[in-house]
Amino acid sequence: MTTLGSVATAVIAGSGFFIVTYYLLINAGYLLIHALALLQLRDNVRESAWKPSFRAFDSPFYPGVAMVVPAYNEATTIVESVRSMLALNYPDQEIVVVNDGSSDATLDRLVEAFGLRPVDAEVPYDVPSEPIRGVYRSAIHEDLLVVDKENGGKSDALNAGVWLTEQELFCAVDADTLIDRDALLDVVAPFLEEPSRTVASGGTIRVANDCVVQDGQVKEVNLPKTGLPGVQVMEYLRAFYSGRLGLARLKGLILISGAFGVFRTDRVREIGGYRHDTITEDFDVVVRLHEHLSDADIDYRIEFVPEPVAWTEVPDNLRTLGRQRRRWYRGMIETVFASRRMFFRRRYGRVGTVVLPFFTAAEALGPLIEGLGYVLLPIAWYLGILNVEFFLAFLLLTVGVGVFLSWFGVFSEVWSYNRYESPRDVLRLLWYGVLENFGYRQWKTIVAWHGLIEYLRGDQSWGVMERRGFGSEGETSAAAAAAPVAGARGDGAETVADDSAATSGFVWIDWLSEAPDTDGIRWLDRVASDGAPGRFVSVADPAVGVGDGGFVWTRDFADGVGDGGFVWMTDPSDGAGDGGFAIASDGDGVLRLVETADFTDGLGDGGFVWTTDPDLGAGDGGFVWTRDFAEGTGDGGFVWLVGAATGGDN
Repeated sequence: MTTLGSVATAVIAGSGFFIVTYYLLINAGYLLIHALALLQLRDNVRESAWKPSFRAFDSPFYPGVAMVVPAYNEATTIVESVRSMLALNYPDQEIVVVNDGSSDATLDRLVEAFGLRPVDAEVPYDVPSEPIRGVYRSAIHEDLLVVDKENGGKSDALNAGVWLTEQELFCAVDADTLIDRDALLDVVAPFLEEPSRTVASGGTIRVANDCVVQDGQVKEVNLPKTGLPGVQVMEYLRAFYSGRLGLARLKGLILISGAFGVFRTDRVREIGGYRHDTITEDFDVVVRLHEHLSDADIDYRIEFVPEPVAWTEVPDNLRTLGRQRRRWYRGMIETVFASRRMFFRRRYGRVGTVVLPFFTAAEALGPLIEGLGYVLLPIAWYLGILNVEFFLAFLLLTVGVGVFLSWFGVFSEVWSYNRYESPRDVLRLLWYGVLENFGYRQWKTIVAWHGLIEYLRGDQSWGVMERRGFGSEGETSAAAAAAPVAGARGDGAETVADDSAATSGFVWIDWLSEAPDTDGIRWLDRVASDGAPGRFVSVADPAVGVGDGGFVWTRDFADGVGDGGFVWMTDPSDGAGDGGFAIASDGDGVLRLVETADFTDGLGDGGFVWTTDPDLGAGDGGFVWTRDFAEGTGDGGFVWLVGAATGGDN
């Protein structure tokens, strides 16, 4: 064997030994955390079995809680969401909705539904957020406060709510989250037990996909029908009933979900509120609380309570899930790096000496090292130096232990609160615990490496979360088919069609600077607040359209609406200065919308038609570009009409 071959063999063998040893230690830590979680869960189940002889929501001893709800372009869901929060069982509750510069009718819907009236007073604080345009109080529900501010992102919106409430506690909750009616009573229990020490408390997040939702409450719990959301159910069970319970037992809980967490208002203000330069504000704020309180030598506790539940919809496709997980990974690296001074320092207790180092090794570095192992295996096999013992050890430490830990989470669920009562659902969960280790787990290592590259490039994008919305009887609601992520920054948040809105239309959502693969045409309800310059209607005569114009990009309010969008023009010079978007073929023969100053780059005199023929479009139907109107559905198609209040479907 050549010297180069000997070196390669030594490197691969050494790397293999390192990976096996690394995972042996990491999995030992995981097993310890899961064992501690089981002990903590036993104690919580025992405590939950005791019921007070009085009605808890009538007790005068519960601290006041402000539900701080960041809302960006949530017009389709915000009213139902607020109503569900107003219906929570809690004696002293305030709802603070922060309209984070929405470009849709979010504020209008709130004004109409709840009779909002402007608060005739100056903001009394120097709020660490973008400028506040107005504060409103409901004439119907005096506990509802709405803050209207310039867009600044989720952290910025949370800060506005935290500074403008006078409640002792606040609960950070997403606008698209459903909370069990008694969950708020349960999650504040640690504040009742030790009010001076407790600074934060979190509850469990569960998957709402395919559950029956009525009046803002989950009435029937169902396991998702498809594999990808089902595997995420397994992940959530393992994360909450094992990971966070075990860390709470260690007195080292470092993460409370941003979708449902309660904090002492004064303590969060002391650290300056939520940072604006992070994309995982929930993780960051808890770690900073640990750091601040330890530096100040203040005795404190941060708890996790498994019984109170909030429900959220998880992604049902790999593209959306990949964006979410890359963002989570980048945010984790940001927070770990920002808190590096806490590592291995006794001043920060178990958080600094044990939890943060282990979390970094397991969650930040673990997927990268595991991915390296998957690369080394085929290389070693190709070189003829694959050691069978190494292969079996690697398989046991990744797949074998992974299945065991997943089944541990299922056991914890069945043994404790058991929301999935059907034996068939339990068997499916056990199957998902096996399935996630073959393909899905390996995919997540690729996502982690991708996230690391994005972090090193300085990518701060949020990414679009495509949601189907909550519907009754397990069906998704058509009215919430594309709800946005609450608090997402930028012009790209989506809302959905409202057939009753006379001002609906298509606009271009530009995420090009953040995620080049997520830009495109989106339907927005209420494109303009004062009238409809036109809309798409179905006609059988293509001559009904607007002459020989085309769609161009403009940011001129006189031409389009909002901050920019596609408007119909007969003169390209009316567009955004130097041209517009045309349909053109790229180098691979794929048709795309391209920005151009020369309209002859496009496909000539064709147009968009609707088709259900996959040979023409994609999937089960959609808009395709064609030069022959007869290729559409029947003998008609979609054309743009100005003042199209009559006739066709929008």
